[in-house]
Amino acid sequence: MAPRKDDGKDDIPIEMVSLLDQSMEQDEGFTRDEVYTSKGWIEDVEWKGKKVKTYPLDYNKVGLVRMQIVTNLIVFLVFGLNDQTTGSLIPTLTRSYGISKVVVSNIFLVQVFGYVLACLLNEKLHKRWGMRGAVNLSAGLFILFFAVLALQPSSFFIYMACYLPIGFALGILDSTGNVLIGNLEHHKNEWMGAIHGLYGAASMVTPPVVSHFVKYGRWANFFCIPLGLSVLALAIAVPAFRHETAAKYDYVCNVNEVETELVEEDKSGGLTVVALLKNPAVSLYAIYLFVYLGAEVSTGSWLFSYLLSTKSDDKIAMSYVTSSYWTGLTVGRFLLGFITKRVFASEYVASLAYSLMCLFFYSVLLAVGTINTDAGWYIVVLFFVLFFCGVFVGPLFPNASIVAMQVLPRHLHVGGVGLAVAIGGSGNALLPYLVGVTLHFAGMNWFPLLCWTMVVGFTLIWSIYPKYLPIPLHTYFRHELDTIS
Repeated sequence: MAPRKDDGKDDIPIEMVSLLDQSMEQDEGFTRDEVYTSKGWIEDVEWKGKKVKTYPLDYNKVGLVRMQIVTNLIVFLVFGLNDQTTGSLIPTLTRSYGISKVVVSNIFLVQVFGYVLACLLNEKLHKRWGMRGAVNLSAGLFILFFAVLALQPSSFFIYMACYLPIGFALGILDSTGNVLIGNLEHHKNEWMGAIHGLYGAASMVTPPVVSHFVKYGRWANFFCIPLGLSVLALAIAVPAFRHETAAKYDYVCNVNEVETELVEEDKSGGLTVVALLKNPAVSLYAIYLFVYLGAEVSTGSWLFSYLLSTKSDDKIAMSYVTSSYWTGLTVGRFLLGFITKRVFASEYVASLAYSLMCLFFYSVLLAVGTINTDAGWYIVVLFFVLFFCGVFVGPLFPNASIVAMQVLPRHLHVGGVGLAVAIGGSGNALLPYLVGVTLHFAGMNWFPLLCWTMVVGFTLIWSIYPKYLPIPLHTYFRHELDTIS
């Protein structure tokens, strides 16, 4: 992937239909790669004795980039399905395997170990096999272990163990997806909102879909959905990432880079975890994602159990109330992704505003949660409060990824973002686990307060970004920025 150019074209209305337009590949007598090369879009470069194919991350010109975007859209659907499955199945798993909610919570902990492995091995995987190998391996792990889950393992410990490789694959694909989309030449805000919006959409439909599988069929059949999507993702990824070799990764990380003073190398010539974390752009991003994803996933994972325990025992109705949160998150990621660039001076300022609104609605949830009734009006109020909690929590992850791309040198994108996303991703497993343990001993009524505390945490972390990073704050709104320029 060639270095990204910021040509100011992000404000052009996005043309979604061009994503799958393959007309440029129909030139008579040319293969796909020859067509691209003849138009100057793919270049052959000799790098350390190997041929590397480079091309701009412009989906309007390069069909491979369109295929890579489609792969990431599918992968983020799988992310959303996976992250909400455990929370939606907690009552079913406790009954089917005869275990407590605390034991079920160990699934989150096992997934943490998978993320830690991704954190430690992400850079090495890219250096050994390139982005091609990392993506294909991770998609293959999805296929294998979702197939095992679909067979409904007889032992809960086998079921739980599947989440180690799944967590590893999540960490790798999450980081590569954010790096790819964050470096697109056009409409990175919109596409970042789209992939994370699809995550929210998948999370939104998971609780009611799982509830219907539990009520009307065999609950493990639900895993056939992420299994099928993973097969489709791998089928597209194999040709889409075929040029993303180890040599290509080495070329992209080293050519035209001058910020070498920011990087320390270990004896094998790779970036060390300690060296990466010394960079405030990486460490702040990692801490922020850890708390943010913990708040987002804890809310979604335990909300269903909280509603059943304290509000109503109607599983179908409560599954739809739970989905209101994910509906809001999806709306926020799609809608606010377009608003960010057009209203605010920067992604950082936009996220600061969204964080404050998110904190406001979580405070409302904290207050409303003290009311104990299952009256219709109350359920409606809960529905809308949770919806707006989701709306404003939604765009924070994609915006944080874009800010990270802006302040990090290119040779730290995969290593730095990969490390931060892996550490942050462990938050979406570890913190829900700790929330589950706390709720088991303290009671489900503490759920709103625990989530509110995490929202306060990531809002404070985001507010200190400008103290450590070169983020200008001379203005807050886009029209003021245009006036200054």
